[in-house]
Amino acid sequence: MNNWIVSQLGSREHYNVASALHAAGALKMLFTDVWVRRRHARLLGGLAPSLAARRQDDLPDILVRSALLRRLSFDVSLRLTGLAGWDACIKRNTWYADWAASQLRDAPADTFFSYAYTASRPFEVAKRRGMRCILDQIDGAWREEQLWRELSRPYHAIEAAVDEAPPEYWAAWREELAMADVIVVNSGWSKKLIVEAGADEGKIVEVPLVYAPATPAVGNSQSSAGDHLVTRHPPLVTGSRPRLQALFLGSVVLRKGVGQLLDAIRLLKAEPVDFTFAGPNGVRVPDDIQAMPHVRFLGPVDRSTAEQLYYESDVFLFPTLSDGFGRTQLEALGHGCPVIASRNCAQVVEDRVNGLVLEEVTPEAIAEAMMELVRDRDLLAQLKSGARVPDRFHPRHLAPALLALAHAPVRLP
Repeated sequence: MNNWIVSQLGSREHYNVASALHAAGALKMLFTDVWVRRRHARLLGGLAPSLAARRQDDLPDILVRSALLRRLSFDVSLRLTGLAGWDACIKRNTWYADWAASQLRDAPADTFFSYAYTASRPFEVAKRRGMRCILDQIDGAWREEQLWRELSRPYHAIEAAVDEAPPEYWAAWREELAMADVIVVNSGWSKKLIVEAGADEGKIVEVPLVYAPATPAVGNSQSSAGDHLVTRHPPLVTGSRPRLQALFLGSVVLRKGVGQLLDAIRLLKAEPVDFTFAGPNGVRVPDDIQAMPHVRFLGPVDRSTAEQLYYESDVFLFPTLSDGFGRTQLEALGHGCPVIASRNCAQVVEDRVNGLVLEEVTPEAIAEAMMELVRDRDLLAQLKSGARVPDRFHPRHLAPALLALAHAPVRLP
């Protein structure tokens, strides 16, 4: 059972699963839509950095099968047809699933690992070939969508677009659940939601995401993160009191608690707090928020800019209404930035050790947590000193957890 094929559309978790299995000597092959070989990555680095990043240096190119040219051709045809939103998503998932299934016909293995929403067709082939099928359920699926829409009801007026997944999307997902021998979730929160949505609890195993931050050498004014130079700017000052620098990084959408956060900003408008939002904007920001000089919206940012923002911020805001895990929590802690987090995600934050945990996602709860840091700078200093990634999320734990899945009991239908 130590002979695995991993299938993934996109660069989810930066290929951590395939990389961990390869390090353990268990990876036979990685299937993915886009992969840039080492020699091409160097050429593309300055021209198309996002494309050049579609690789993992720990994985030998010989172990990867990609559909790069087919993917480029597919994207062109998609634009020509004018499909967008969920129609485009379903068509892309179907295209990739068909391609992955075709690759399995001449690449037998003991275990086939696929991320959710592109698994059912390759699972059919894998099962015929006697492989164990493992589904990585990346989020709370149908129940998550239902929950966050309910919790964000007061803010639907600022939603940029309502684009709910159609019934056929969830029907295909339920087929994956039924076919999987093992269902991997990345948090207890994800497990709770998919069980509520009908998943067989007996199949579910929790394997958290992993993250290994760079360890910059910190000086008085500068530190290095990878090859990126990070400059610590002095905080803005009002009178004798420094202003708290608060960061939200990710998709600026209602599911992430942005509606409640905007109301919290209104409650804090007279307080010494600056807010930075970085990420694609999926809401219509109200005029009064736009006019506030201490609130800025940067839009999407690259990785080096994100690192800079983490380093310069006093606290990272993660008031999500529902997230399977919330990897940005690990990123923030890895850069020494404590987190204010909700309970509706992976429990990365330990209250009053490396951040503050919201008992509920309301404007008042968010504002009160932030005011506690404004009033008590000793607490803020304590949280900053404790802001590090907990050991249980270290990459060394991933391979043993994955290999154990190959021997997990299978519940027969």
